[in-house]
Amino acid sequence: MESQMMDLLIKMSERLERMDTRLEGVESQLKGIDTRLIRVEDTVNRIEASQAEDVISMLKLQKKKTDFEVEYLNNRITEMDKRLFNIEKSIEN
Repeated sequence: MESQMMDLLIKMSERLERMDTRLEGVESQLKGIDTRLIRVEDTVNRIEASQAEDVISMLKLQKKKTDFEVEYLNNRITEMDKRLFNIEKSIEN
């Protein structure tokens, strides 16, 4: 009877050791997953920041183009206005 109890205790101890080993493996895997998730989060944050910078750059470029076009049209209108004024003055005289 005492021998059976010792055998049972030994088996239980061995099982507990195996469970401990398995739990350590699971814990190690979870730490690895946590590390990878942190890297993914960092990457996503960099992508978001990069996209914002890209959008700002595109808007600045578009503003330059628009400003140039507005300035060009203003110059053309001013030039046409001068010509029209000269024509009107010629007709009046």
